[in-house]
Formats: sequence, C-alpha cells, structure tokens
Amino acid sequence: MRIAPVPAWLGAVLPAVMVGWLAGCMPSSQFIPPDQQKPLDRRFVEFPAETEVRVIIDGLTNPAAIAFDNEGSLLVADGLDSDIRIFGYRRDGSRFDIYPKGTSLPFGRKPVNAPVGGMVAAHGRIFVTHRDAEGKGVVSAFDYDGTQSTIVADLPAQGDHSVTDIAVGPDGRLYFGVGSATNSAVVGLDNLPWLRRNPDTRDFPWSESGQVVLLGRRFDTVNPFSGLFGGTDISVTAPFQPFGKSTETRIPVPANGKPNAAIYSVDPTGGAVRVEASGIRNPAGLAFNEYGRLYISNQGMKLRGTRPVKDDPDVLLKMVHGQWYGWPDFSANLLPIREPRFQPPVELIIKTGYPDLSFLIDHGLSRLTPPTARQANLLSAEFPPLSGASKFDFVPQSGPLARLREGRNLAIVALSGDRAPFDTSGERLNGPVGYCLVQVNVDTGQVEPFVRNVRPGPMSRISRRAEGIERPVDVKFGPDGALYILDRGEMTMRGAQEVVSRGSGRVLRLAALPPREE
Repeated sequence: MRIAPVPAWLGAVLPAVMVGWLAGCMPSSQFIPPDQQKPLDRRFVEFPAETEVRVIIDGLTNPAAIAFDNEGSLLVADGLDSDIRIFGYRRDGSRFDIYPKGTSLPFGRKPVNAPVGGMVAAHGRIFVTHRDAEGKGVVSAFDYDGTQSTIVADLPAQGDHSVTDIAVGPDGRLYFGVGSATNSAVVGLDNLPWLRRNPDTRDFPWSESGQVVLLGRRFDTVNPFSGLFGGTDISVTAPFQPFGKSTETRIPVPANGKPNAAIYSVDPTGGAVRVEASGIRNPAGLAFNEYGRLYISNQGMKLRGTRPVKDDPDVLLKMVHGQWYGWPDFSANLLPIREPRFQPPVELIIKTGYPDLSFLIDHGLSRLTPPTARQANLLSAEFPPLSGASKFDFVPQSGPLARLREGRNLAIVALSGDRAPFDTSGERLNGPVGYCLVQVNVDTGQVEPFVRNVRPGPMSRISRRAEGIERPVDVKFGPDGALYILDRGEMTMRGAQEVVSRGSGRVLRLAALPPREE
C-alpha cells in the first residue's frame, strides 16, 4: 500500500509558531516542529497497530473545535469566556488569524463568547457556533479578510448548553444543534450559576401541534433567593417554565421558531431556520457520512438537579427529519425514563415531592410520537453514561487509514470524560468514564476502543511524566488522510463550574506508519 506523503505544512521543519494572543490574557500556543515531535509511548497509550500519535500543537487553553478548509489549512477555535481566538495553519506552515484580526477588537464587530460549539469551512467562509455577550446562541460566518457576519442569532443558549456542532449537508445547508437549558426540563439548584444572571431562562419545547401539553407535575425546590428578596423557603417549578413558576399546563412553542434540544438547518447566507428534529438533550457532535446521512452524538441526562436521572447513556443517533427523540421523557437511547433502570436514589428525588421519575408531557395531546418503536432506525450506538460523547468523524473510504474500515462504516467518536462529582450529585463513580476515542460500526452499533490511556482516566491523574489523552473533544480526518485529535486539556469540576488548566490543550495527529521494507 502506498502511503500518502505528509503535506509540506506538517512535514517541513518549522520554527515554533506563536499564536497572537492579547498580552497577558492567555498563554501562547505553538506549532511543534516535526523534528521535535515525539510519538506517544505505547507503554502509556493504546492506539491502532501500524500507526503513531504525535502532539503537533500545544499550549491551547480550552480549545473547542477544529476544521479543515478547502486549501487544506487546519483551523482551531480556542479560548475562555470572551477571549476567543480562531486561527489557522496553512499548508506551508504559516499561521493566520481569523478572529480577531490584530490585537484589539475592531469597532462594530460582534464579540464571540464561549463556548464555541463547532466550526466548519464551506462556501469560501468559516462558520462558527457560539454565544454572544448576552449568552444568546449565534451562528457567525467569517471571511479570511476579517469580515464577520451573523447567519443566525437569538438562539436559546443561556442555560446549561449552548449552540453545538455544525456541519454542511449534501443540500448545501448548514446543520447545527442547540442543547437544552436544563438537565431534564425543570430548572433547579444545579442551574444556579446561570439562574442568577438569567432568571427567566427555561427550556422551549417543539411540536408540530404548536404546543406541548403537560401532565401537571410540579417540583419543590429550596429557594436560594428567599433571604435576598423575601420569598418563601420553597419554590415550586414546573417543566418548561422559569424557576419558581408552575401555573402553565400548555406550553406554546417559541414564537420565533427556535426551541431548545433540537437540530436546525439554515441557508449559508442566512434567512429562516428550519427545525429538523427535536427532543435531543445535548447534540454535541454532528457529521454526515459518505452517503449524506446525518448522525448526531447526544449526551444523556445526569444524576443531578430537581429531576435527576440515573444511568442515562450517551449515544450516536441517526437523524430523521421531523422526529421527536423523546427528551425529557425518554432516555438518550430512546427508552421510557420511568423504567426502573433510570430511577435515582429515593433520597435525591423525594424532597421534590415525588418518589420516582415519570413522564412530564401528555404525548398524545402534544402530538409527539414516542421514539421507542423506531429505536432500531434512530439509534446507532450507545456509550457509557457520563462519558461525554463529543464530536466525531467518519473513516474515509480511501487514504492511509482506510484499512481501518475492513469493509465497515466506521465513525471515530471523542468521549471527553465525566464531570463528576457535579453530574452525580456527589455520588462516587466506580471509576473514570470516557477520556478516550472509540470506533463505532454505525451499521451494527459495535463500539471498540480506538485511542485510550492504558489506565482509565485522563493522563494528568495517571502520570505527570508521560504524554497521553486528557479530554478529547473533536476529531477530523485531514487532507493527508491522518486523524487530527483536539484534546481540551486538563479540566476539573468545582461545584457546577468547569476549571480549565491554561495551556494544557493540544492537537494530536494519528498517522499511518510507512510500510516496512521487506
């Protein structure tokens, strides 16, 4: 087999290329010259035979997405809060800025706020999903000359999850996801960080009937604001309503046509959005396979908040237009949430006024068809609960890594790792979950390890002297046929807040080794 040559931008010996951060805001990232790149040691990391993995960019802080443009340049979105940087490396090794241009934000340019959900290059532009200064979701387009334009704005993104990944469909439209505001449709104390800023934030449902009819469940929660504003000690909150509100039993779909927990599409020049599917809690990754079928990675509900759910897995779904995928009444793998396997410990839920999980929505009156009967057509694969299913890519039919397919339709999925103890209400896990890449046969649902540390968990908890995997969040096959892995770096939970270790993010490259000479 002939191995494709490494492109010049990676193969040439380059000096370290420093990214132009604003002074004092971020540590500098750098491209590592090829003669200084060291392959990961198989004593610490497992990966496919006849391949090697090298770190090619390091020093990133909270990187969120990578992409390749039509010229073969590698694009990276990196940064915290309002200090987001989007930049690229050309094939010749030179670096260029996309956002912002220069060292200050030009007048009139709309800021890009974290989190960046996804990025894709198409139609000569770079499309990025993110929040604006008010926390609303946005899809922006960037030209290489620094011009920025808004494709979609005012998306419901002020809660737990924001706008997620973005992909270009075979019809040329942009497809993107918007996650839920809450864990399971009821605002609670686990939402306190954003609840203080945006007290009216809630989940917005979707139904072709124009409304969702509730079954009348109302949940008791300690009122964190009672001492400040003279309210009662207990707040009663109903699904799809702001914290402390419980009077509505019929929830209209949003007037602007923009629900939470949904997949959208839009023309790349902007215009009206189209809701393609709904009831998907956190559609973290989107990708089309070679036949034009859209797949979605979705993160299941967690054991936290007013309506905690136990052992809801993460999944890979097949997208069907108009389908309701069941959230918040069905698990990510499309089973009724009232089944015993999903019931939380009684002590976690009894204080809300109910001894168990049950449905929130009258599906018949809401004209929502439960997805369970179509599970075989909608569900492609399951991953362990809390594993953090993130972005993914399909193994190409040709190129140096095509041999991995062995006649199968394979996707490589990043599992970024658990967020315990926050997502477990303090319950101890039996061990770390995620922190690896897996390969998925999308036809059979078989999931196998692809790249992982030899011991479970992120390498920072295993050894400080070895290179390994921390929290992979994105993967893309490049024009050279290699797999590029975006590792977010070290992140721990401090209550509900994610604490990121600055400069610990990296891009790794998994490539086929040259054939051995006989």
